Amino acid sequence: MPKTTDELSGKEAHFVDEYIIDKNATRSALAAGYSAKTAYSAGHNLKKKPRVAAAIKRALAEQQRRTLITADGVLKRLDRLAAKAEAAGDHNAAVRANQLLGQHYKLFTEKHEHGGLGGGPLVMQVTQTDEKL
Repeated sequence: MPKTTDELSGKEAHFVDEYIIDKNATRSALAAGYSAKTAYSAGHNLKKKPRVAAAIKRALAEQQRRTLITADGVLKRLDRLAAKAEAAGDHNAAVRANQLLGQHYKLFTEKHEHGGLGGGPLVMQVTQTDEKL
């Protein structure tokens, strides 16, 4: 029975599974069973096939849905970790968690001043040479 246009061959499906790991087409083609000699071009060509490209897009969307980490979730966890660490007397961990929270909210901004000596203006000197090119 012939495949529909949406069905992937075994190698193509394996390529998609490997591709979402690190998005390296050559490595994915090698892992899917393509030869070292043809892996670069096979990976490039596979990504251009509409059904493979669609499968990659679906797999990446599913991966993102499964592994989505939001800034809000990270900040909540840091806040909980800081409180737990402080309650447990682990001051180093509490300080580090609070430091990360403070950095997110830009509480510890570094200031870099660019200027001349003593904070004055930059002075540029232009010298002329008698040398002719």
